[in-house]
Amino acid sequence: MIKNNISHLCITKDGTRGSKLVGVFSNHDLLVSFGNNPSVLIKEIKKVKRIQRLRYIRKQVEKLLKTYLEQDISTVHILNLISEINDALVIRIIELSLKEMPSDPPVKFSFLVLGSQGRREQLLITDQDNAIVFENVSEAKYASTQAYFLELARKITKGLHTIGFEYCSAEMMASNPRWCMSLSKWETQFKTWMTTPTKESTLLSSIFFDFQMVYGNLNMVNQLSDVVFDGVNKSQRFLGLLGVSALQKPSPLGFFKQFLVEQNGEHKDSFDIKNRAMMILIDGARILALYHNLKEVNNTLARYGRLAELEPTNKDLFESCAKAFRVLLKFRTRQGLLHRDSGRFIKLSSLSKKDKLKLKRCFRPIRDIQEVLRVRFQLKTLM
Repeated sequence: MIKNNISHLCITKDGTRGSKLVGVFSNHDLLVSFGNNPSVLIKEIKKVKRIQRLRYIRKQVEKLLKTYLEQDISTVHILNLISEINDALVIRIIELSLKEMPSDPPVKFSFLVLGSQGRREQLLITDQDNAIVFENVSEAKYASTQAYFLELARKITKGLHTIGFEYCSAEMMASNPRWCMSLSKWETQFKTWMTTPTKESTLLSSIFFDFQMVYGNLNMVNQLSDVVFDGVNKSQRFLGLLGVSALQKPSPLGFFKQFLVEQNGEHKDSFDIKNRAMMILIDGARILALYHNLKEVNNTLARYGRLAELEPTNKDLFESCAKAFRVLLKFRTRQGLLHRDSGRFIKLSSLSKKDKLKLKRCFRPIRDIQEVLRVRFQLKTLM
């Protein structure tokens, strides 16, 4: 169109001059279409030679997300598309980081994303949670092997930071030696968390057991998954402790059905939609997925879908939980895009009465899923 100085094309019913005109297509329409096309963005990501260029593409993804929300496209569809683009971004950063290393990796490895990205639920850019697992090596080679992957991890996490993923304030990243280990050491770590749980290990389990491999060797990741489910099958008490953690999450509503907000600090008088609502639904789905040995099902909505099949008597509850989670996720995403932040803390004064009622309707399934956990794992005796 540029070559022939054409700015508009006439679209006719059968493509000939004599048939009915059905529309007009401009060069601007074409550019907008390509800029908002996930497959085009992913192709562009794969061709990028410099990480800084990926930052621009990630901003295009934000525009794409906003368009999807405005068009009220299904949450599952949005999650799948944005997750595929996020994975492509991480993979390209890993590939570019590997090119900067002085040599090839000494052994096979896998790069894992954790938390919301591991569950494929990360619509807005938040902080990064990731880890590296590498093949077992002799004790004599361990230090040098780990040093290689720590250096690689530093390049990767720096690259992720460059395109907008903030560094994790708790350093839950592969650049931390604690989260960059051999397969055998990871297996020992997971077993320790499950056999001698502490408050910290219970928290870490809830983050690390939602891992997803983005790059590397799948066999090692499958072995880690087997360790988790084997440990769960041997110790129902561990699931009970995870359940206690879910029950101890702060309530969204007070005795008089009013929103409970933060009492002090930077977010005083704001409602924490993540901790007071979404995390309870996420925790409930994870715990029951572990209970039913649902391997390779990390996404919260997918978990509730499978649970509804496995427990017909609780089908209505699980479907209600999934619906509530979809509403909360879209609500948080819209708030994040509006205020240019994570969308986690919401000023209630900025919400309409309709939005407040919409939020409150999501809280009933939260109470119900907590009750299921309380009864199933006899949590009154554990607390």
